[in-house]
This record gives sequence, C-alpha cells and structure tokens, in this order.
Amino acid sequence: MGGKPLTRYIIPFLAILLLSLPLQAELSRKNIEKMVQDIKAKRSSKLGDDAKIASPFITVRQEDNSSVQMMAPAEKTQSVFSLGAIVNSTAFIDGAWRKVGDAVGDFKVKSVNENHVVLKRENRTITLFFKPTKHIINTGKE
Repeated sequence: MGGKPLTRYIIPFLAILLLSLPLQAELSRKNIEKMVQDIKAKRSSKLGDDAKIASPFITVRQEDNSSVQMMAPAEKTQSVFSLGAIVNSTAFIDGAWRKVGDAVGDFKVKSVNENHVVLKRENRTITLFFKPTKHIINTGKE
C-alpha cells in the first residue's frame, strides 16, 4: 500500500531528470563560450570595418574633480505637426496650406482626406487628425 503512491511520484521525477541530462550537457561552459564567439564573429557594420562611431557617453566633471560617465541625451527625432484645417484637397499644417506632394519637415503629404492627413517619410507614416474641440454655437436663444 505504501509503495504504490511513492512510485507514482518517483518514476515521473526520474524520467524528467534523465531526459534533461542531454540538455544540461549542451549548455556546458565551453559550449556557451563557443556560441558567444560565433555570435561575435557574425556581427558586421553597414559602415565598414574602419568606421568609428562616437561614444554615446559623456564625461562630467564634478566639483571634487572626479569624473562620472553618463549617457548623452538623445536627439529628438519625433516631429510634432499641427493640423489646423482641411479645405477641399489642401490642409493647413503648421501654419501653411499644403497639398499632396508638398514637404512638411522631412515628410511629404501623401494624402488629404475629409478628416485626416497622411504624411510619409521613407518607411515611416504619420496620420494627422484634428484635435477634439468643443464647438459652442450661440444661437441667441437660451
């Protein structure tokens, strides 16, 4: 009576342990080091082997003349556009009337629709919508 429940747990445990041994052997230190070396060897730069990339770190001198390296602030790349109006096939974007094909910053107007404008640059697309506003119309009646 006492042996059956014990074998019920021990046999599956031993089976899992035996099946996992090959996996543990594959992840030995030598194999992991070889995998890392293979990954490093495959890396290449689109700029070429001689290209130098500036460090993203800046060195800041403190009052006690010690230095600390910090991450340099990233340049803002996201553009913010303001869509003011759409009339027929022209849109009022950032204070100027634009039509399909016109440049808006680094983007070009791809389409002007009834309620939105699509801007495109290489593989990036931005859709501009009107900001929601409350229109209060005074009819003279209260």
